[in-house]
Amino acid sequence: MQPSQDQQEYRHVGYVMDDHEDVTTLVGPFLQGALAAGEPVVIACPDQLAAALAAALSSDRHVHVVPAEPRDHRPPYALAELAELVDRDLPGDGRRLHLVTGPGRQDDVSSWLQTEALLNHVLAARPVDHLCLMSAGTAADTAAAARATHPWLLTAEGLVPSPGYRAPADLVREVQQAGVPDPLEATEPTLALVDLEDMRVLRRALNRVLAESALSPDAAQDFVLAIDEVTANAAEHGIPPVDVRLWCTPERLLCAITDHGTCFDDPLVGYGPAHGDMAVGGMGLWLARRSVDSLTASPADGSGDGCTVRLVVNA
Repeated sequence: MQPSQDQQEYRHVGYVMDDHEDVTTLVGPFLQGALAAGEPVVIACPDQLAAALAAALSSDRHVHVVPAEPRDHRPPYALAELAELVDRDLPGDGRRLHLVTGPGRQDDVSSWLQTEALLNHVLAARPVDHLCLMSAGTAADTAAAARATHPWLLTAEGLVPSPGYRAPADLVREVQQAGVPDPLEATEPTLALVDLEDMRVLRRALNRVLAESALSPDAAQDFVLAIDEVTANAAEHGIPPVDVRLWCTPERLLCAITDHGTCFDDPLVGYGPAHGDMAVGGMGLWLARRSVDSLTASPADGSGDGCTVRLVVNA
């Protein structure tokens, strides 16, 4: 089964590679079909794989090999990198772009799953066929992840709908909530500010504590920015009191910000700027997500009363 070619939306295709197979056997004909339609192919893979794919396509003038720069492990940055690559090479004349990426980092399973799922949301309106090559690794886990995060799979029968595909919001919500509550919350916090009223007090306290943490000065400032943005949102849109608790260990830092308002339940919010004008505001979650390794929101204490936003930075 082949997807209709007149649809102007992002098509995310997964392919799990065996370590010993000739990847050009299936990928080559798939890309040759795009070239036969006069549509460009961009290959952003490790050098050896990129060279093999380019050779299989006979150095067609519509084939472009670009550096496969490592994606940042934080989903917002990885998404921005992919969007920039797509927008740079998108034809703009009605033709689709065919992009091949990977295999990339799969060691941080949570970030990898979220990035792959979120691509379906962030790039939804772009006319791109994006073929993601994934290393089998632990084959069952990788295959399951490919099915869950890619609406289409490349198989010996061609493109087939993924039987296990899940909506990005559902999958991201499940991945993010798997670590809630954080085990650090069962310990004594390094810093606790209850019923916070003055943001200046918060910033001074954070700067003092983080100066003694394992974070670099730049990472500490990014963390303060993220906490500041989320706390300001809680004060403006939530219901007081607002409580801030911070835990610092040599390996990771956690900040939990709690108010008594209704918890927001959109795990997709903040993965792209709300607009292009920083002066207008309304971009707090976008800024915060880019400054930390994880940002999740859930009802306070597992109840429906209040909201706790957790920000984590790995030291």
